[in-house]
Amino acid sequence: MNKIKVHLVDDQALVRQGMQALLGLCDSIECNSSSVNGLAFINDYTAGLIDTDVILLDMRMPELDGIGVLERLSVLPAAPKVLILTTFDDTTKLQQALQLGANGCLLKDVELEELEAAIGAVHNGKLVIQNALSNVFKHAQSVLDELTEREKQILVLIAQGLSNKEIAARLFKAQGTIRNHVSNLLSKLQVRDRTQATLKAVELGLVQQHD
Repeated sequence: MNKIKVHLVDDQALVRQGMQALLGLCDSIECNSSSVNGLAFINDYTAGLIDTDVILLDMRMPELDGIGVLERLSVLPAAPKVLILTTFDDTTKLQQALQLGANGCLLKDVELEELEAAIGAVHNGKLVIQNALSNVFKHAQSVLDELTEREKQILVLIAQGLSNKEIAARLFKAQGTIRNHVSNLLSKLQVRDRTQATLKAVELGLVQQHD
């Protein structure tokens, strides 16, 4: 049986070394390569220096984060599968990651058996979301379901930095109407201001924003 080739992308050396050591215990997996950040990975991959079936990708890295890597991979003709590794305090971009083509999401403290199974499933074309993370997506979807299409449209424009006056001109609506929409929107999102609304838009996957 051919082993699944796995490449690690994480800026923490201990994480890379520990993960490689663990994956070395799996009969179905071969993990002999890693990158110190997203930019190093993209440079080496596009230069043909990396041959891999599945990428284990950290979300938060210097120079180019997980979202940036996914954006670069999304325009390539035959990109490898991507399995996101994250922590409970860094889950806000998971929805966005899936929209950009990630094939699964796991917490970094996942058990080895579950990690091996997830890598195999992703390699075979399945979407894998760890049970512990499912509530993140359920919450995001429930919030989106509460918003009207107009409110989603306005939220995207707020995230782009437009004022109420500019939004009104863009949508051919009265400024007072937009003001009411924004007030209702902030209430539904349970945020205080436009900055928090922008962060919520990123969390919900409506807009993209890099670290």
